[in-house]
Amino acid sequence: MPADEFTVRAPSGEIVAVPPWPPLGKPGWPDQIGISRADFHRILSDAAIAAGVNVRCGDTTRSIDQYQERARVVFIDGRCADYDLVIAADGIYSKTRAQFFAEVAGPKQTGLAIWRALAPRPQGITTTQLHFGGPQGLVGICPINDEHCYVYCMHEARPGERRDPSTLHQQLREKLEGYGGLIPGLAVQIDDPTLISYRPIEWMLVPAPWHRGRVVLIGDAAHANPPNVAQGAAMGIEDAVVLAEEVTAPGVLEDAMSRFMARRFDRVKLVVEVSCSVAKGQVEHTPGFDAAAEIRRASTALALAY
Repeated sequence: MPADEFTVRAPSGEIVAVPPWPPLGKPGWPDQIGISRADFHRILSDAAIAAGVNVRCGDTTRSIDQYQERARVVFIDGRCADYDLVIAADGIYSKTRAQFFAEVAGPKQTGLAIWRALAPRPQGITTTQLHFGGPQGLVGICPINDEHCYVYCMHEARPGERRDPSTLHQQLREKLEGYGGLIPGLAVQIDDPTLISYRPIEWMLVPAPWHRGRVVLIGDAAHANPPNVAQGAAMGIEDAVVLAEEVTAPGVLEDAMSRFMARRFDRVKLVVEVSCSVAKGQVEHTPGFDAAAEIRRASTALALAY
């Protein structure tokens, strides 16, 4: 759902402030949009297919080798092909990163975890609702369409902590205890453990540059962060847009990679740093920490052209 502001609430549900989102799109566009991942994936997939992209699902690589000015990829089914550039967007546990950036440590634990649950959207709620303070670090509601919203809860968690998947709904309802406003009404409707996600939160930032020869990392393979600023997926999409612009411009690939890093690294670094700072401040209940101000600071910078 489109929104130009968000609502900050006390744990009781009392509204504290309704600050605006800095504009992140073109004039006339909404400043923020809440959308389900399934709907978003469908939009991207349809657009890629309409553009003539050859999409192969369930495929993966067996090996990637570089020679001269090409990269040779052997796929899991034995197919082999040569490419001018291999773009690795294979996630936070990227096997491509492990092969070509072996010196880079993998993702780091933040000591936090997040719950996400699909629930009916409360009538009249069209903006993200953020409950700061209370028993947990953060409890929020994000409307995603006319019928549904995401309810999420962030709190401290031990590294490697496991949860019984059959009782995720009960465990989440327990985490939501102590919050007022719209939360109790939503909590009683969270009754299907298959519609709940529980994940430890990790972060990482690969030092520049993110390319080695004819292989380049983008998205979570190069950078990942807590969801506090709601810009993790956006940063990956921006990576792809900027990379496409630079590699299709006149000149050699090495220059294109340099321009790509110049446009991306500081912007992504800001998102990672602010997200980790906000997560830590919320969960540790740091006195005087203004999470909303930090989010606005990042959003203001992100509103600038990239």
